[in-house]
Amino acid sequence: QCCFACGERGASISCQEKGCSRSFHLPCASKHGCVMQFFREFRSFCWEHHPEQAVQARPSVETTRIIFLEPMGDKISHNTTVCPACKGTWFHWGCIRGQAVCAGRSCFRCPECNNKRKFLPEMLRMGILVPIR
Repeated sequence: QCCFACGERGASISCQEKGCSRSFHLPCASKHGCVMQFFREFRSFCWEHHPEQAVQARPSVETTRIIFLEPMGDKISHNTTVCPACKGTWFHWGCIRGQAVCAGRSCFRCPECNNKRKFLPEMLRMGILVPIR
């Protein structure tokens, strides 16, 4: 298979959306907005078919990311995610991924509202790897 991102052969991951024939390499996936779900069936999705969050409000220019306290910007992208419990706490995907790897499934929760029940399943669905410890 040829990778839709780089055009090289050897792409071994395919989008799980019915009718989509895109395949990609693992390193190309994260660079091009693909999502890999690290639970149950371990499904993967291309940039066009990846899961999206049901978000009521977009981050404003003043919105601060909670982990490193830097501006988020004013748009939703595959690089940002929001807590489904408090709905106002935004994270850069890479930042929350780092917290998830350190915390593991037993301790991973929203750093702002401390919710685990809604937060953990949503982060898994959005492609955040949360190790079982």
